[in-house]
Amino acid sequence: MKTIKVVLIFSIFFQPSCNSSVDIDGGSNSISKYSLPSSNGTHNELTIFCDDDLWKLCGRSFVEELARPVLGLPQNESKFDLSRLPIKSISQITRRSKSILSIIVIPDSSSIIVKKNVWSEPQLVIQIIAPSAKRVTQLFKSNATRLIKQFERHDNSILLSRISRNSQKNLPESLKKVGIKHMLIPKGYKTTLDKKDIKILRADTKKSIQYLIAWSAPYFDSIYDTEAVILSEQNKLLKKYFEGAENKSFLKIETDVSIDLNYSNIDGKYVIEQRGLFRTEGGFGGGPFVTYTFFDEKQNKRISMTSLVYAPSSKKRKMMLELEAALSSIRIN
Repeated sequence: MKTIKVVLIFSIFFQPSCNSSVDIDGGSNSISKYSLPSSNGTHNELTIFCDDDLWKLCGRSFVEELARPVLGLPQNESKFDLSRLPIKSISQITRRSKSILSIIVIPDSSSIIVKKNVWSEPQLVIQIIAPSAKRVTQLFKSNATRLIKQFERHDNSILLSRISRNSQKNLPESLKKVGIKHMLIPKGYKTTLDKKDIKILRADTKKSIQYLIAWSAPYFDSIYDTEAVILSEQNKLLKKYFEGAENKSFLKIETDVSIDLNYSNIDGKYVIEQRGLFRTEGGFGGGPFVTYTFFDEKQNKRISMTSLVYAPSSKKRKMMLELEAALSSIRIN
């Protein structure tokens, strides 16, 4: 009986309509008007509410998508760190999770419902409702890309909020010279090189060495192989300014691993996102990189910013998420 009551509470919150798909992305319900407790968890953690019997039938499909290895990392790290609870085990603590995916079966109902700040803040709750386990799987598979993007955007917004509370008050002059007018840069980064063709900032932590590398170049039309040109520029700068410990060694992009490409629009500017690995040519060591290139047709220029992370024996997914959030905060003149 306790399980039924919990399911009914979910139904009241989300009000599924028969054979419908409700997507309230970015919306909030009336409970957000009141003071909510802070959510639990950190970026890329995802809590799943799903009963054991249903999970046995459809869980594999969810894990294959949500725990898929992230591209551009030297070791396998999943897209999300997953934890699952049967609905009867939901508590005041677990329902305060930052990101929640609820999966339930209700006869004659089919919905995907998205709500923000249901039990805590900031929080994103997505509920998948279907009449059978088979239909649950079908509904998730056909919407997996969109739902994952929603959780990723939610994580990014939380990261930006956290970074803003611990970011440098003033933008380094070196980045202003490139044409960047705003960027949330975590404390600890210092300009180590300020030349006409490159600006380098470095931060040392207990587990890593992190670099931000910025450069600008003339805008060019898309008939060129834009992505290859950007990587070529990056390789030239790495070879010129990043020497390895061994004689004549230097950093370069790892060409034996595919570069992950994405395209976005930030503040009205077209952006190419590139993720992959770098290594030491003629030596040892390497790690992940991510490059954001912003195109400004009006000013006839493009601005690239690369994050490099060297953190041997450490997981790097969360580090890269933090750096990507910082890159996504860039605004150019």
